[in-house]
Amino acid sequence: MIERASIRTILLLLFCTVGVLPQSQPLVTLVPDTAFIPSFTADGTAHRLSYAKDLGSEAFFAGLGGSFPAAVVRLADLECLITVSGTVYTTLVSAGVKFQVTNADYFADVTFDIPVTERTALRLGSGHTSHHLVDDAVLAPGGAAAVINYARDYYQLFVLQRVPEMRGFLYGGMYYDHSYLENVRKDGQFLLQFGADGGNIPLIGPLELYAAADVKLRGAVNYGSTQSYQLGIRAQNSAGRGARLAYTYRTGMEERGQFIRSRATVQSIGLFFDF
Repeated sequence: MIERASIRTILLLLFCTVGVLPQSQPLVTLVPDTAFIPSFTADGTAHRLSYAKDLGSEAFFAGLGGSFPAAVVRLADLECLITVSGTVYTTLVSAGVKFQVTNADYFADVTFDIPVTERTALRLGSGHTSHHLVDDAVLAPGGAAAVINYARDYYQLFVLQRVPEMRGFLYGGMYYDHSYLENVRKDGQFLLQFGADGGNIPLIGPLELYAAADVKLRGAVNYGSTQSYQLGIRAQNSAGRGARLAYTYRTGMEERGQFIRSRATVQSIGLFFDF
């Protein structure tokens, strides 16, 4: 009886607390239709749905995932958007009547986005990624011997600045790998990342022309860079959710962990869905 009474008291206090808050600004808003930080457009491992064709080979690059805005929490004048994200990236190589699957790279993040000013936002978060050779790549001659054990657990810190003059935004930040595995543990690695999105020139109806860039400096490979440049058209809503058709030029260190110490230059055209 005491436990039931205590539970009822707690629920009543919570109800009264919520009841005195302004209805337009509840303490917690679940599944909000808002975004303080848009997707990093040219980032090759951002959370989204994507399907791109390598213009120089028979390979396709696919991403299956996205971001789910779970809640906005408000405390005094502070707002924080909590987002849960997950994506798997894979490379498919056309082999006549079927595709050969090369890799499966998994990404999972929980982020906390906090608007600091009208134009500036801060992102804190943590995440995990692990990259694997799969199916045909393992069965190929020498494939099993080439497999490495690659995984990272990290914290992240980013700042985004909206720039009206460029009709877009700039961002920069870093990942700190508190656990880094590349066959052996190499904890304490940094990955620095910077980028931009701009232009957004109106075309027809909701379509607009944009350009974007993303640069990563990877501490695990002596700060070798992965550079991505993108030009495309898109349609999106005020929360940054939308669809894009874009050309991407990517050069430098591989994004895929199984090939982390290799360099590659890839030109592709693809469809991207940010949500």
